[in-house]
Amino acid sequence: MNGSAKRWERARAHTRACILEAAAEAFQSSGYDDTCMQQIADLAGYTKATVYAHYRDKAHLFTAVMNLHASSLPEPVVRAHPGADLKEELDYVSLEIQKLAQLDVCRRFCGALRHSVTGTTPYAELWSAYLAPFRAYICSALVRNGVERAEEHASLYLQLLLQANSLQVAPQPAINAGAMLSVFHRAFQQ
Repeated sequence: MNGSAKRWERARAHTRACILEAAAEAFQSSGYDDTCMQQIADLAGYTKATVYAHYRDKAHLFTAVMNLHASSLPEPVVRAHPGADLKEELDYVSLEIQKLAQLDVCRRFCGALRHSVTGTTPYAELWSAYLAPFRAYICSALVRNGVERAEEHASLYLQLLLQANSLQVAPQPAINAGAMLSVFHRAFQQ
């Protein structure tokens, strides 16, 4: 490949990266359904024709953005805490979810899903699978402590953590997640 072709490829890659960044921002704030290609073009600083030259339609652009986010999510690591009481175990998961909430990729991924209706099913399922180790950890802790309906309570606790950290992927009824988490902690104190 000659120097001119290399410069062309670098410019093309830069344009695609700018478009993806603008689309990620637009999808996070407005969702798929309320974002248009012109809005993405304006945010990226390119014409709509340039955006279409790189992505043939909004669905392909959304897929590219969400796949990029999904591939950038850190590997979920849940460590065993032998001898920890239930409160310590619940606090541990809470801290891990707080760490996820600090990651731009997690906020963008969840924001795009929360504000979208169209095309979200595979990504909502991926997010659920991503969170499965945390749910299983909570469930195991509840079972070890003799809590009835451990799976149901584990799902509820995780849902509250996600809502408290703005990582839920579907609109939730307005509740005070902090107060609910406090109630949850007190309910399972030994």
